[in-house]
Order: sequence, then structure tokens, then C-alpha cells
Amino acid sequence: MSKLFRPKEYFRPKTIGEAVSLLSRHGDGARIYAGGTDLLVSKPPEAECIVDIASLPLDYIEKTGEGVRIGALSTPHSIGTSSLFKEGALGVLAEAARALGHWGTVKNMATIGGNVCSVPSADFPPALLVLDAKARIVGPSGERTIPLEQFFVHVRKTALKSDELLVELQVPNQPPHTGTAFEKIGRVTADIALVNAAARITLGRNDVCEDARIALGAVAPTPIRAKRAESLLKGKRVDEALVEEASKTAADETKPISDVRASAEYRREVSKVLVKRALQKALERAKEA
Repeated sequence: MSKLFRPKEYFRPKTIGEAVSLLSRHGDGARIYAGGTDLLVSKPPEAECIVDIASLPLDYIEKTGEGVRIGALSTPHSIGTSSLFKEGALGVLAEAARALGHWGTVKNMATIGGNVCSVPSADFPPALLVLDAKARIVGPSGERTIPLEQFFVHVRKTALKSDELLVELQVPNQPPHTGTAFEKIGRVTADIALVNAAARITLGRNDVCEDARIALGAVAPTPIRAKRAESLLKGKRVDEALVEEASKTAADETKPISDVRASAEYRREVSKVLVKRALQKALERAKEA
């Protein structure tokens, strides 16, 4: 007989320190509850207690001299409607937020922290990866900040230790003449991604690509950067043929699986299409920036 999701204890800490202390005390048996849109679906039977962090002061979006700080409890709705992400290179975050779930429910309940810590098909990670975002983590020994690319370890496994909490995403200021874009396909508009992709292009003199980022989700055990495809773009004038080549290379870098939602072959082919669309939009926006 399979075990049921029946946690024995529930805690609602008021401070980050208290939350970390609870996680440290209960170890692998503790599960974090923020918006609940993932936990209450997965319902892990090994959960022995719930640590509800909804009361922590982590719902904020703040502009700093170095970039933007996004509290882990910020919702897709607040990110998608924030003036900081209305235009410019950071607009890719608003695009990802608008693609995530239904406006009346998930967008107001889910959190960016929970989304980043959940499944490989989550929508925020590709957008954050192309922006070179970092994750700020707090544990009993203090805090540490790591590149988001190092945060993802395997399916539903991150760099977080059992007694640590993701508290903030940090997005640096982007260079001038930078364009970004996010693309997604799901079974329906608000569904979990079958494939998603984000791109960033920074142009220099004579519209030569100075830097590029391409990231994908739902095509590997973790969200990934397509680094071989990125290297094809750097130092060159980006035209239609180069975009096509980079898109194909990015698709070749994926490691999709077949499941009830889509086949591996379909995901690989869609990856090429979405990367191409994202690169075309990012290039156009970089020229206008």
C-alpha cells in the first residue's frame, strides 16, 4: 500500500532565521510551502512537516545600482506587471511570467522561488539564465550567492541543502543594445511547458554580436544553456542563416525524454523552432535598444 501525503506538523515561521531553524531541525522530512502550486500537486508522501514561508518578508521587486533584486515570494502577477520589466532586456521576465499559468489563480499564488525550485519545465529559469541571474541562499551557517546556472543539479534537485532557503533572485544590469525574448509551447496556453526557450543578444559596432545567451527548459533533467549555439553567434553579424544554424545546434544540445505529454523527437524539433523565434525577436529588440 502506497503512503499518503499526511504531514504530522505544520509551522508558519515569522522570520527567515526561524524558517531555517525549522528546516535544520526537521531535515529531509520538512517541505517548504509558499504558493502551494507545486507541493499540493506532487504531494510527496515522505513529507513529515510543512514549513509555510508565506509570512516571510520575501515578496518584493527592488531596483539597485547593480540590477534588480526579486524576493523569492514574488508572484508571476507582480513580476508580469512590474514597471521594471515592462521594456528593455529585463522584459523577458515579464514574458515568462505572462506564460505561467492562469491569471486568476496560478499567477497570483505561485512564487518565483517555488518555480525555480520545481520541475525542469518551469518558465522562469530560462529567462533568468539568459540574464545571468544569481540565487541568494540562507542557511544556518549564513548566506551564499551562486550563479543560477549552478543552482540546478537534477530533476527536482537543486544546490539547496535540506536546511537552506532560497530567498532572492538577483538580476544584473544588462549591457546597452541588448535584446531578449521568451518562447513557450504547451498543450494549452496556460499549461506546463512542453518546451520553453529564452534568448539574449548584445550587439556591438556594426551590429556584430558581442554576447549571446540561449536557455531551454523541459528538454533535459534541468534547465540548460545551449553554449555551443551561443558560441556560434559571438563575434559575428547575425543573419537569417546564422540564426538557423544556431537554432539547430541548440536543439542538438538538448537531451529530451518521451513522456505522456510529448515525445523526445517532438521536443527536439520544437526546441529548434522556439530558439529560432526567440533569437529573431531578441535580435530585433537589440537593434532597437
